[in-house]
Amino acid sequence: MGFESYRQGAFTKRLADLPDQPNMQAAELKTYFDSSPEELRQALNRLCDALGEFSAAAKLGYTASAGVPAQTVQDAIENVQKQVRDASVGKLPSGCVDGDKLAQDVRNRLTAIEHAAESETNARTAADTDLQNDMNTVKTTLTVKTACNFGTYTGDGTEKRTITLGYHPKAVLVFRDGCYTGYSSAIYGGLASEDVPLMYGDSVGLGVTADGFQLLNSRNCALNLNGYKYSFAVFA
Repeated sequence: MGFESYRQGAFTKRLADLPDQPNMQAAELKTYFDSSPEELRQALNRLCDALGEFSAAAKLGYTASAGVPAQTVQDAIENVQKQVRDASVGKLPSGCVDGDKLAQDVRNRLTAIEHAAESETNARTAADTDLQNDMNTVKTTLTVKTACNFGTYTGDGTEKRTITLGYHPKAVLVFRDGCYTGYSSAIYGGLASEDVPLMYGDSVGLGVTADGFQLLNSRNCALNLNGYKYSFAVFA
C-alpha cells in the first residue's frame, strides 16, 4: 500500500550487459559485479527503515473481516483496542455473545427469567381477557336492566284486559291521569313485577304476562275505567 517507492527495479549494471570479453581492469570488474548486490542491500535497508517507523502500520494492508472492518494494520489495531475498551465497560456489539458462550448457571438464570416473563405475559393477557369479559357482561346487564319503554292506553271498561307489548317485561308501572295510585280502598295504579303482581283481594289487579301486562277493572280496582287515560312505564 504505502511502500511502492521501495520496490527494487532493474539493476543498473547487469552481467548480461557485459561483452563476452570485457575490456576492464580487475578493480572495475569487481565493482561492476558488486553493484547489483549493493543496490539490493541499499533498497532492503531503506525498506527496513521504513518498516521501523511509527507510521509503518498505517501503510501495511489488512484484509477486513466481519469482526474487524479495517483496511490497514493500524486501523485494525485501533479497532480491536476500541472493542476491548467497550467490552470492559459492558458495551458489546449485538450478537457477539450468544447463549453458547455463557456459563451454564448464567444460561439457567436467563431461561428462568424468560419463563417468568412469559408467565407474566400470559397472566396479564388472561387478566385483560377476564376484565374485558366482565366489562362486556356489566355492559350487557346494564343495558338490559335499564331498558325502559313508556306508553298510554285508554280504558275500555272491560273487567279483564291485556295490553300486548310483544315481549316479556320484568316490571310495569301504571298511573291513571290526574289520580293517586290509590285512595282509601280504591286502586288507580301501581307497580307489578314478574313474581310480585299487584293484588286486589284474591284477584290480580296488575300483573306481568308473557308478552305484556294484564289489568283488572272491578269495583274499587279501577285500572281500566271506560274513557279514562292511563300512562305506563315498562321495564324490560
